[in-house]
This record gives sequence, C-alpha cells and structure tokens, in this order.
Amino acid sequence: MNPINPTNPTNPTNPMNPTNPTNPTNPKREKVMRIGFIGAGKVATAFGRHLRTNGVNISGYCDPHEDKVAHACRGTHSRVRRNALEVAAASDVVLITTRDDQIQAACEALARQQGVGPRHLVGHMSGAHSSSILAPAAQLGAAVFSLHPLQAFAQEEQAIADLPHTYFSLEGADPRLKKVEKVLEKTGNKFFRIRAEDKPLYHLAACIFSNYLVTLAACGLEALAQSGIRTREGFQAMLPLIRGTIDNVARLGPAEALTGPIARADASTVRHHLESLDVAGLPGLKAFYAFMGLKTLDLATQGVLSDSKMAEAVRTILEQAQ
Repeated sequence: MNPINPTNPTNPTNPMNPTNPTNPTNPKREKVMRIGFIGAGKVATAFGRHLRTNGVNISGYCDPHEDKVAHACRGTHSRVRRNALEVAAASDVVLITTRDDQIQAACEALARQQGVGPRHLVGHMSGAHSSSILAPAAQLGAAVFSLHPLQAFAQEEQAIADLPHTYFSLEGADPRLKKVEKVLEKTGNKFFRIRAEDKPLYHLAACIFSNYLVTLAACGLEALAQSGIRTREGFQAMLPLIRGTIDNVARLGPAEALTGPIARADASTVRHHLESLDVAGLPGLKAFYAFMGLKTLDLATQGVLSDSKMAEAVRTILEQAQ
C-alpha cells in the first residue's frame, strides 16, 4: 500500500488524516491548560516553577515590579505580560496572586474590562479569603476558586523544595474545578476541599501552626538569652527537643504527647518558673507563660493528668500570675 496515500486511514504520517492522534487539528485531542499569574511574588513564582517542573504550561506573569516579573518568567520559561488583560487572554486559568488586600480590586478591574468569561477559571491563593471576593469574575461566567498551599514561603528555593510534599486546600463550588483537581493530581500534591464559610477558622489554625510556632520559639530564646546562653547555640541545643516533640504529637496526638511540670502537676516547679521571670524583669514573658500554662493544663487533664486536686493547685498558681 502506498505509504503516502491520503485515503489511508491507518497512516500515522498523513497530516491530513482526521483520525491521526498526533494531528494538531484533531478535535478529540486534549487541550493543554495554560495557567497565568497576576502578581509575581514568592508564592506565585515558586508555585509556577513547581507547576512547570510537573509539565504544566505557564502562560506568563504580570506585575508592576519589572524585576519580579522577569525573575518569575525566567524560572517558568514563560512570557512577560504587560497587564492582567494580557494574562487572561493567554490563559485558561488566571491566578490572582497579589497581596491579600489587593485581590478583590484586581478581579474587579479585570471584570470591568471584560477580561474573563465562561472559558476561564479564576482563582487566588490566599488562605484567609474565600472565592466570594472573585464574584465579579463569576458574574461573567468564570469558575472561581481559592487554592491555598499549607506551607510557609519565607525563601523561594526552600519553598520549591517543599512544594512536592505540600497539602493544598481547594475552595469553590463550580463543577469545572475538577480541572484544578487534575492539575494537583498531575503535580502529585494531596489536597482537600473546604467550604467558603470555613476558611476563616482554617486559616486561623494555619497561622497558629506556622506563625505562632515562630513566636513560641522566640519566647523560648528570650528566656535562654536571660540565662546566659547565646541564641544560636541555644536554638541548636533545643532543636532535637523541638523535633522530638513534633514527632510525638504526630505519633500520639497532643494530649498523650504532653510531658513536663504541668503534665505531672508539679506546682513547685511552676511557681519557681514564675518567680524567676519576676527576678529577670520579664513581665510580658510571665503573662505568656501563665496563659500557655493554663492551656497546657487543660490539655493535660484530657490525657496524662488524672489528679484533679493537683491540677487545681497548679491552676491557682497560674491564674494568680496573670
């Protein structure tokens, strides 16, 4: 049979063959999803690089800071877009990755210019806000969502190293968001769905686990410094204790992982701690210790501390210190 016969239905080299799976005009061929970013900060750049590494097409970035947008586009092999309209025109998914307090205004501006429509998925990556702030895009027919990575983005390279193991929350009700789920499946990231009304408490929890953990470490280092131990050396000494505690919480749960003077209702040691803070002249740290001590006591009575009389003795000491 003639290998260039245009009527040959099995010829894979025939560019006009409508059944050819490699034919770019084949209507059955799966469309490549293009994701564009309005805003080129750390989250957008790191996430874009993560997507690109996993075979997702990045259409480009726009940002008023030329150095940021150039850096993001280099890292994702994508194009610099002059404005949000250009990003939307070149994209199927538009991620508004500005500061949290600028997301709604950016969406409103894009909607006023009719920049998005039914072919678009429009999302943001804020943990605090739901997709309701993207209502102007939804009114034009776009599927709106919020996608939040449960990860700190203090440094871009470390964030990229951590992203393969990062969980995401996905919020939004439109059935077209299955496409976002498929992107996360492609990158190998685990995710869970969350309702819009639950996002404030979800984000609060994330802040406690991440931001307040940093504050907790700072308070511990403040006390160490007063004891004459240098901050860097002290933190390195405490790091195995920190890691071991987190491992215990993961293995046993908070109530059963608890140890220390409050867990055993050691009123004498708790009183001595508070007195040492008076001597050191650290009233702020004393108030913090007392507040955390009471929360710790509540936790202890759920698991490791069964003697209610001893628990109340410790509670009295802590309440008097507030």
